[in-house]
Amino acid sequence: MSSKVRFYPEPVLRTLVAFLSAYAFTRWSSLAVLALPLPPEQAVMLGTLAGFAVFAATVIGVFLAKNLYTACWGLLPLGLLLLYFSQETSG
Repeated sequence: MSSKVRFYPEPVLRTLVAFLSAYAFTRWSSLAVLALPLPPEQAVMLGTLAGFAVFAATVIGVFLAKNLYTACWGLLPLGLLLLYFSQETSG
């Protein structure tokens, strides 16, 4: 009996893209919340709650995309927007 084991890289790559981009988006969205005119306690709470929602939405969005190429291009605008606002608040 010969058993062939096939390796499919797409699920592994989707998982890596999903978790790495979700981590980055969560970090950037938590920093972007600091740009809002809120007291520090509320900004921290809102940043934490938004981080959970952003992480879940990013992972779900990557796995719902038709292919990995579409998922990566779909993440780019949101990533640039969050990166801009997180840089705005840190400096």
